[in-house]
Amino acid sequence: MREGIMKRISKGFSLIELVIVIIILGVLAVTAAPRFINLSSDAKIAVLKQFKASAIEVNQQMQMKAQMTSYSVQPVDGRPDLTDVDLNGDGNFDIRLKCGFLDNTDVAKRINYSDDQIGNEYEGVNYTYFGFSQSEIKTSQCYFRYEQSYGSTNPSVCDSNDARFQPGYQLETSGC
Repeated sequence: MREGIMKRISKGFSLIELVIVIIILGVLAVTAAPRFINLSSDAKIAVLKQFKASAIEVNQQMQMKAQMTSYSVQPVDGRPDLTDVDLNGDGNFDIRLKCGFLDNTDVAKRINYSDDQIGNEYEGVNYTYFGFSQSEIKTSQCYFRYEQSYGSTNPSVCDSNDARFQPGYQLETSGC
């Protein structure tokens, strides 16, 4: 008889065992969740840093192309600080440089990105914001801001080697 009781096989978990497992899973979820939440923020910051690096590189590339004889370059009438560049040789000047750097609207044309996930907005004639919204990017506090070169209509003042005339590249990541 005693042998029959010992041979009884228990099936399933008791209520106490299930509660203990649920508590352990809850503790693990609470400790691991912040790491996964920060991954999204870290990814957004990495994308914005890449925008900054791309803007710097595209400006360097455009400065070189403007110096090459294989590209058509012309000054803008009455504005010696502005230069138009024809990149594809079709006779249309598609890019405008201010003191040798991309103006705020042309930087968006030269950086390839998906319009589905990234948006841009302009503030006046000097700033372009790139962020993870299609509107109100500046208020999101998660953006890359490009500030076009501060130029002067006096060509002797417009020196692309002078730090005062270099474009600005700013990251704002407090809202990411």
